[in-house]
Amino acid sequence: DTPKSDYLKLYSGVFDSVEVDSSFYRNPGPATTKGWYKSTPAGFLFSMKMPRRITHEKKLKDVAENLGWFYTSAKELREKAGPLVAQLPPSIKFDSHWGLMKDFVKAFEMKYPHAIEFRHKSWFRDDVYALLRDRNVAMVWTENQYLRSPTDVTADYVYLRMVGDREITEFKETQKDKSAEMRDWYKELDGASDSVKGALVFFNNHYAGFGPGSVNEFRRLAGMMEYEFPSKGIPATQKGLGDFG
Repeated sequence: DTPKSDYLKLYSGVFDSVEVDSSFYRNPGPATTKGWYKSTPAGFLFSMKMPRRITHEKKLKDVAENLGWFYTSAKELREKAGPLVAQLPPSIKFDSHWGLMKDFVKAFEMKYPHAIEFRHKSWFRDDVYALLRDRNVAMVWTENQYLRSPTDVTADYVYLRMVGDREITEFKETQKDKSAEMRDWYKELDGASDSVKGALVFFNNHYAGFGPGSVNEFRRLAGMMEYEFPSKGIPATQKGLGDFG
């Protein structure tokens, strides 16, 4: 098996970006993110999830200090800092959290791109989109166990997370045919291409059973070259930088 210390080096030798799940559970700290920066090639991007302390425990209330610590870590990623992602629980709804949401978004440091994943359908409305557009914050396009999001564009890029329903628990190979869904999502991305600068698309293993295989299938749809994975690589069950949910 590949040593954990080599996961990032191996991963960044194949892929050009990663969504960091570990930052959801614990803010990594600036020394850690500085190490990530040094360990990866030019052009690589890190999309860090905001800590659950902000999104799930405090539920956006009184989070200025927590955001400050998070930005201190993001700073060490320099030009490799991709979108910073706030993944919200389904319990955060428009009626109860609209005021907090406005304050939350206005507190973002605008030198970083941001994205918000809503997991309750009450957020899919025009006044929310207007708030996000005003700050160039992407509403995450997503297919997960809670909902399938609309495809409104609220920033100069699209952030797509393909999570799936979490029924799959073994991750050695592709187990579900998701080609029809992928074609639908690709059509949406293609339709938005004239209004954005680019897109970030992430798959996890739960989506079809093997995240890297899903990535290559999507790249084929887009007419892009498939990734070549090392024969001795990161196990599909890795619980590291690349896992998300």
